[in-house]
Order: sequence, then structure tokens, then C-alpha cells
Amino acid sequence: MKNNILDTIIKTIRDKNTRWDGLVQLKELETADDIERFIHYCEDSFWLIRWAVIEKIGDLKLTKCLDTLFEKLADKDSHVRKNTQKAIIKCTKDNIKPIIKNLESNNQYITLFCRTFLAKHLDKYQDTIQESLFLNSWIISNQLLHIIFLEKKEKAENILIKATKIKNTEKHAIMMLALIQSKKGISHFISLFRTKPALKRHIIQAILTMDPSLVYPILIDYINQPKIKKTIQEIIIKCGKPIVPYIIQSLHKKPFTEELIYCLNKTTITVPVYTLLEKKVSKYPILAKKINLINLKPK
Repeated sequence: MKNNILDTIIKTIRDKNTRWDGLVQLKELETADDIERFIHYCEDSFWLIRWAVIEKIGDLKLTKCLDTLFEKLADKDSHVRKNTQKAIIKCTKDNIKPIIKNLESNNQYITLFCRTFLAKHLDKYQDTIQESLFLNSWIISNQLLHIIFLEKKEKAENILIKATKIKNTEKHAIMMLALIQSKKGISHFISLFRTKPALKRHIIQAILTMDPSLVYPILIDYINQPKIKKTIQEIIIKCGKPIVPYIIQSLHKKPFTEELIYCLNKTTITVPVYTLLEKKVSKYPILAKKINLINLKPK
């Protein structure tokens, strides 16, 4: 292969007597006549050559070298790895999609760099990141969702709700909404419970993760809506023991009484909760006509 100007510069760097001159020449190089030679020297055995060439790739924004640059994030030399990060950032300044794409790499150095970069620049590139959330593979979509969740927490509520409607991200988005105690998320849980039977167990687990004093009163309030009454009853029953005290608290409210008694008869009642139920029935005599305490008494 005929030597080009890069080959000549590299030869100068390799000679310890002319090394500094070669580094200056490379720094002053304004064009890349042969991209393949730049890629070739990224694998050179001399770390300084790898370091210098990778820096130049970044300066010239040689995006055709990006695949190689991502591989060099795992270079054995820490100085080379650091320059590689800088070069990738320069090459992707106007298009971060290559960084997003590499979230599904099997190399921990690559995924760590990509996650760290995207988390740090989440606001700057939020449109591209949110668009990519819904257009990529399961791994990439959920990596992006996790980054958004960790960085934004409660402020990510709206995007998490959107993510519950996407097959790739629905399960993680449901649990993340539960973890941020999202009131808005509860209505979406109910809708998904009705329309996607495969998610029922996951939704119940998410509800059980939430603050009982927040989620259970809201669920019970929904039971008064005829169109979703049966769905709410099923959710309440599947929530089991934790929700029973909240059922008892609302038994005397006329719109809820019959529906909640049905739920009560389908749940397991512990001794302390039974005592609470007895007090409730004695305080509201109308309940004594509707609730058979003997049948509900723990055995």
C-alpha cells in the first residue's frame, strides 16, 4: 500500500527522536485522505499512536470511524479510553443516535459510557431520547426509560404514562409509576387491567408497591363508576389483606356499600381487622343487616 501523509506522520511519531514533531504534525492535519488508515492506527500496538489518532478522529469529526471508536472504549490503556470518549462526543455532537444504538452493546465499557453521557445530557437531547424510546429494541427502550426514571423521578410521570402504552416498555413503566407514587398512573393501571389481561399480575404487584394510604382510597372511590365497577372489584380482591382495612373504613358510604361488601366477602380477614369490622358494624347499624359477621370471623 502506498504511504499517505498519515503513514508518514505515524512513522515520525514512532521514532522517539522525532516523536514530538510527529504529534504536532498530526495535530495540524486538516483533512483525512484515507479513513481506513485512521481506523488501522486505532489498533496500533503503541498506545501513544492510538491516543493521538483517536484524538484526531474527534477533531476532524470522522463519523465513519464511530464503530471503531466505540470498540476502543474498552482499550487496555486508560489514556486511550479517555480520548476515545472525547472523540465520540465530538463525532456525535449533531447526532447522538449512535450513542443510543450502543446501549444494547454487550461491552460494559460501552454501555457505561452511553448511559453516563445520556444521563448527563438528558435535557439537551430530550427530544431525540424520547423519540428513540418508542422506536428501538426492547433493550434500548428500557435502558432509555431507566435513565429517564433515575434522572427525573416524579418529573418523568408523563413520559412514563406514555411508556405504559408501548409493548417494549409497558411493564417497567408501570412499576416506575408505582415507585414515584403517581396518582395519575392509577387510572392508567385500571385501564390496562381491563384491556390487557397479561398485565394483571404485574399491575397488582405495582399497586401493592405503592403507599396504601394513597392508592387504596383512590381505588375504592372508583368503584362507584358503573363502567369499571367490576374491574375495580377484581383489583380490590386481588390486592388481598392490605386493602381490607380501607374497605372497612368506607363501608358506611352509601354509594359503595354493596360493592364493598362483595369485595369483603372475597378477601381474607385477620383477627385485628375483624375487630375493626365489628366496631364499624356496631357504629352503623344499617351494616348489621348487610354483613354476616359470623361468616367473616377468622377461624
